[in-house]
Amino acid sequence: MFEWLKKLLGKRVTKKKTLKEKILEQYQTVALPSSEAKRAEIKSLQYKIFKEEEAWKTLPRTTYERLCNKAESILKIEPDEKSRTKLQKSIDFCHLNITPDGVVSLSILIVLFSTLLTFFFILLGMFTPLPGISPGNAILVFLIVLPFSYYMYLYPVHLEKRFRIKAGSEIVMLILYMSIYMRNSPNMESALSFAAKNLTGPLAYDIRKLLWDIEIGKYSNIDDAFTDYLEKWKDDKDFIEAMQILNTSLTQTEKRRLGMLDESINVILDGTREKAREYNQSLKMPVMMIHALGVLLPVMGMVMFPVIAIFLSDVIKPMALFVGYDIILPLLLYFFIMNTLEMRPVTFSKVNVSSNPDLPPKGKFALNTKGGVFFVPAWIPALIIGIVVCFIGIVGFTTSGGELGPSVVLIGGVAIAIGVYYYLVSFQAIKVRNEIKRMEKEFSEALFQLANRTASGLPAEVAIERSANSIGSLKIQKMFKIALNNMKKLGMTFEQAFFDKNHGALRYFHSDMIRSIIKVVVDSSKKGVQIAGLSMLAISRYLRGIYRTDREVSTELNDVVSSLKFQIFFLTPLICGIVVTMATIIINILVLLGEQIQNIQTGGFGTVLNMWGNVPITPGAFQLVVGIYFVETAILLSLFINGIENGEDDINRHNLTGKSLLVGLLIYIIALFGTLSIFGPLTYMVIS
Repeated sequence: MFEWLKKLLGKRVTKKKTLKEKILEQYQTVALPSSEAKRAEIKSLQYKIFKEEEAWKTLPRTTYERLCNKAESILKIEPDEKSRTKLQKSIDFCHLNITPDGVVSLSILIVLFSTLLTFFFILLGMFTPLPGISPGNAILVFLIVLPFSYYMYLYPVHLEKRFRIKAGSEIVMLILYMSIYMRNSPNMESALSFAAKNLTGPLAYDIRKLLWDIEIGKYSNIDDAFTDYLEKWKDDKDFIEAMQILNTSLTQTEKRRLGMLDESINVILDGTREKAREYNQSLKMPVMMIHALGVLLPVMGMVMFPVIAIFLSDVIKPMALFVGYDIILPLLLYFFIMNTLEMRPVTFSKVNVSSNPDLPPKGKFALNTKGGVFFVPAWIPALIIGIVVCFIGIVGFTTSGGELGPSVVLIGGVAIAIGVYYYLVSFQAIKVRNEIKRMEKEFSEALFQLANRTASGLPAEVAIERSANSIGSLKIQKMFKIALNNMKKLGMTFEQAFFDKNHGALRYFHSDMIRSIIKVVVDSSKKGVQIAGLSMLAISRYLRGIYRTDREVSTELNDVVSSLKFQIFFLTPLICGIVVTMATIIINILVLLGEQIQNIQTGGFGTVLNMWGNVPITPGAFQLVVGIYFVETAILLSLFINGIENGEDDINRHNLTGKSLLVGLLIYIIALFGTLSIFGPLTYMVIS
């Protein structure tokens, strides 16, 4: 439910062909003019492409943007000046095509529409025989609508925080790429362009937009552009300081300039370590809240529901338990988790695996057969398994009158279907991602070995051969051996050995970082072997510093992540199973007591005793509520754990969600039936 809401609000409008492709197709049918006219036409073609793309960027691209613009056209409500400034800042930062008026109008319209619709159904139930809703249920509706409306009002602010984290996760790599490039070519605009080509997230778009504004004359020089751009990152002091050091290095002597490039890397890495340490300290209270108020206490409080419902049968219905525990509580838990993740400091960007040919298409997994490789949509086996298991559970649940066993089968079908889907879409992709991460870590060691030999004056071919032999069993060794083979047997140059379209070594190693660094090494080698060696030594130091910082950050967050993983895989399903057992025993005791005292009639006291036989919920129905809450909690905690550990890494989140559901379901069933088999017979002994 939460993923659907997030995808709905952020769903982009997709097109079969880009505007650039459509415009180029139009020009392909035009006859070639004279040389002077041809130059004018080429210029006008690029200008037209630019105008068309800029026009497309002014259109609403997400469902949220379209809703805001529509709401503004229906009922325009202007916010106060303070709110307008706050919303406009977030809108500009995230490049949203809306106004603060549209945001306020949408939130107010949601409340108005929900109010009118609720009163309509209340009146429908009061004055017509048609089913309506009671005032009590209307209150539950407003408990959901009002927070949702407020969330829609603050959505640009929340989006800015997530956008800042997503873009900020690339800051370390931005400084790295710029420092690497500026060692050989001290030019700020070229360094920014090089970094933008190798980054893949929203920060790359910001840098390209900055360069384009300089190109078209919006800024007279790079210093003015820098001042304006860094203003939006004024809260990140380390990033601003590192960028200012890079810019200042252009006016220094050669030795001082190289030292300042090293200093910029150290500044951003030290800042990252300090932010991770502070964030780890701030996580203690949110994690405790999620442990206690979000999972343990609410689930344990369910045990009292059967007894409370007996005395308050006119007020508390089983539907209230479902709405409270399976809708309202998960929503509160979701917003609390997202608010905690929005405070996460920028650390490191996720590994980009999109260019790897071994990666299955999104939502599919590869199936190897004798006839070749087939890509199967993951939802097909998940849906088949879910339908079969759920059908068995539904039939058993309806025919048995709400027995516990069939309801467990029904929840098992839901959990297995979701778990299998998430596991199938991620188990192959996460292998690719982990392999690339391992290669990138090994690359720093291999580059250090190559740099030492190259800096000593050895030819590139000899340096590569000795480095490949010295790095042992590292997987990255294969890349050097392929490059060496290309140089020896195919007579390729140093650049061709890595970048040749058909036989280049990088053709088999799909890492954006490795490719970009090898590109810098190749460019520096054109100025001399020793210069290339010194550049590689500096780059290897940078990479070692990054991985050392990454390891320290992971160590800082390890305690929190470990406790949450213990909770999601073991503690939560165990407690849910025990709670269902306790509630089942209580319900059975109340039912047996009611049966035994039906013949006791002692005036008003007999009426009171008969209340104990009117239990409003069966063990099976109670288990459905707890089972749904268990599934939702597994999904939410997976989101929380992955957000703390990796940021917005969908591959790891899907894999963790699938494993937590499948493993947690097994623990849940064992805990439920294990404790029920031990304590269930005591029910009848107590009554006897």
